[in-house]
Amino acid sequence: MGFISLLSENVFNKIAAGEVVERPSSVVKELIENSIDAGATSLRISIEKSGMKSICILDNGSGMDADDALLCFEPHATSKIRTESDIFNISTMGFRGEAMPSIASVSKVKLRTRRHDAIEGLEVIINGGKFTSESPCGCACGTEITISDLFYNVPARKKFLKGEITEEKHIFETVLLLALAHSEISFELKSDGKTIFTSSSDKSLLPRLSLLLGKEVAENSFPLNYEENNYKISGFISKPSITRSSRREQRFFVNGRPIRSIMLYSAVREAYGSLIMHGSFPSVTIFLDLSASDIDVNVHPAKLEVRFKHERLISELVIKAIRQVLYPAITPLPSVSISKVPISAVFDSSKVEYAIKDKTEESLLPVHQHTETISSEGKTIQTSSVKNTSLTLPGCGYLKVIDILNKTYILAVSDIGLVVIDQHAAHERIIFERLLKDFSKSKLQQELLIPVTLDLSRMELQLLRKHTNAFSNIGFGIDFFSENTVMIHCVPSSIKTENISGLISNLLDSLIEQNSSGNKVDETVVAKVACTLAVKANDELSILEANKLISDLSKCDLPFNCPHGRPTVINISIKELEKRFGRVL
Repeated sequence: MGFISLLSENVFNKIAAGEVVERPSSVVKELIENSIDAGATSLRISIEKSGMKSICILDNGSGMDADDALLCFEPHATSKIRTESDIFNISTMGFRGEAMPSIASVSKVKLRTRRHDAIEGLEVIINGGKFTSESPCGCACGTEITISDLFYNVPARKKFLKGEITEEKHIFETVLLLALAHSEISFELKSDGKTIFTSSSDKSLLPRLSLLLGKEVAENSFPLNYEENNYKISGFISKPSITRSSRREQRFFVNGRPIRSIMLYSAVREAYGSLIMHGSFPSVTIFLDLSASDIDVNVHPAKLEVRFKHERLISELVIKAIRQVLYPAITPLPSVSISKVPISAVFDSSKVEYAIKDKTEESLLPVHQHTETISSEGKTIQTSSVKNTSLTLPGCGYLKVIDILNKTYILAVSDIGLVVIDQHAAHERIIFERLLKDFSKSKLQQELLIPVTLDLSRMELQLLRKHTNAFSNIGFGIDFFSENTVMIHCVPSSIKTENISGLISNLLDSLIEQNSSGNKVDETVVAKVACTLAVKANDELSILEANKLISDLSKCDLPFNCPHGRPTVINISIKELEKRFGRVL
């Protein structure tokens, strides 16, 4: 007897569900895409317990008759394609025929649907992939589908899910992407009975951009509209001053389908060029319209990855489209001397300040003077030379800064070799420890003379309300001013008010990733503040500033790693150099 056997339909569907149904947001995505393909102009999404208890999608689309309502739960049953050639010319959101049977195999499903020309609808109930009942029912035209107890029959899958806040954020992001891609459809999202956002249909994308991403992003974005060789590129791109610490607000759509693309991320980075700092990411919402035959969407069941037939051409067109809008809109800054103006990360001396000094000034650090008396042609000459500065690091001995490499790495010679210091990582460590110590001494918060008003997206506001205590603990004073506006009247010491909404948004993401309860100081959040305040790579420091930075680093409890674990200092000993040059066997 052989070892190979056919899998049962139930096992096959659960395996398929592992690719299609990764988490509750995957279910939301698949069901909304079906509603869009059904021609819906109104979508109502309701979730309980971040989708783990229930997900309900109600649309006013075409609905299904009795035959289709039953057949849609069969593997590979689809109305989207008929022949092999259709696979390479797909214009619908869904097409594989895997989503509905996969979802049904790991949940309890109730489907109520009615076509517009039918007198009555049909209700179908399925539990764990098995049909339980089907019966006529009275319902509105369109489809209402409720998914309950997701993964109830595969408990091992539940262990890989994150906390409720994280899962809710994924659902919001999923609905956000589809709402941005289809502004002609009205959307409503509710979580545990509370409305997260509502958006009426509109031919223009800008109102939805403002509602979902915040007024600041919408008001500081340029419209994008470019056509060439049957390729159309549209959307909005933010000014260089509006950036985030990750690519989370870089969103791309191809023929109305949300996608992820390393090529498009790189194209945006190249288009902005030196207008933004390394490690900063502008907010972009970009739509590409091209022939369905020029793109392969059949790469993965989740349909988030695609292949372009002319990838290099599309990259060049995106760069060209962004640059022709961005660069004429930027007014050149006057030429100034860096030694006479403060850099972006300047703080006062008691709060990790590195003010730029004229390089002809005396050193801010004391030095040990040693006087020698020597004889020259019968005359006694007294000379004074610097033997050792007071600049030290544990394990490195005395240091003397000799240069700054690539505006990023401080180079210093020491008693035992060459020391290389990452200016950003080192500054992060200094600020991180100072913020924690300031908090313990209740000195972290400072009142703003003029409060800063922020317009945030609805999801950001919901998360901010949940984590008010955490923000208060690290020094923010926040008042909820209106439905989508908050007022910041206190901030952590030394924080800059420029792009403060970006900082708060980054902090919210950190809280979500850590599943923080919001009742205590979260060191990850403090680390995010430190990262934001620290000098960056390519920020030009003077030698005096470098000396001050090393001096402050030497006073840290853990000077050799930044709060994220990266090294701050690399020590290349003389013995190591001798080995490299073959002087030691």
